[in-house]
Amino acid sequence: MKEKSQSNRPKQIGIVVPTSFELAPLLELIPELKPVAKSPWQIYSAELPGVELTAIISFIGPANAAAATEHLIGRNTNSNLDLILHGGAAGAINESLLPGDMVLGAAMKIICSEETLAVRKTLLMATTSIRYLKDGEAVRLDQLPGDNKLLEQGLATSAKLKAKFSKWSGPGWPKEIEDREPRLIAGVVGSLDGWTKGLAQLNFVRHNFAVDAEDMESAYIAQVAAIHGIANLAIRAISNNEYVQTLEKNEIIPAVQAAAQRVAFVIKELVEINSQ
Repeated sequence: MKEKSQSNRPKQIGIVVPTSFELAPLLELIPELKPVAKSPWQIYSAELPGVELTAIISFIGPANAAAATEHLIGRNTNSNLDLILHGGAAGAINESLLPGDMVLGAAMKIICSEETLAVRKTLLMATTSIRYLKDGEAVRLDQLPGDNKLLEQGLATSAKLKAKFSKWSGPGWPKEIEDREPRLIAGVVGSLDGWTKGLAQLNFVRHNFAVDAEDMESAYIAQVAAIHGIANLAIRAISNNEYVQTLEKNEIIPAVQAAAQRVAFVIKELVEINSQ
């Protein structure tokens, strides 16, 4: 049997999310995604018209995100992934972003605390930590770009997003601000193994790295995708804005779940666009 040509084969799309409750809304929207057996990773796959999907739960943090992405790419050796969509909840670093607003990663950076940056500067290191080997050559960058085509496609879902989600349904919306539709912007996503809290640290990250949102995974997923030359896009929904309201411990997961619904909606839209 002859192999399918590259022109008529189904598009291969990989999806990376940090947690099971961030994947749950996507499983509802794409019920064809079913668990794959015989793997230590939680992997789901589906064959849809024009597209084959593989989704993986990385768990929280940089090492998990990078390892899951590499595994996702490696298991598709017979037909390379065409693109990777990754996302979940994020914290606002741009203080104008409120819960439910969305940031599509026009760029991704690895960020750090003020203390870590001070140490890095004394060692004459770059202010960010994107560095990797590609074909034996060292690559050092301040940021990694998201794929322009995917970014444009994502931004085009704004009207549908607003029609679907008229206001924030989770905890953390500031009482002094009236409910409004979600904003969907092209922005910069910063990643670190932590959670920036307190006005001084929030302002430090905003002023030194010029990021709009913060998570623990996007830049590390993008770095692995860059090594393999695979188009990718970070899709993040704001679950909290520490400038205006700090979430209580029991509010964190409900806020992340509410954010994940919006991320899943945009991912499904992008899957449909790229299956045509």
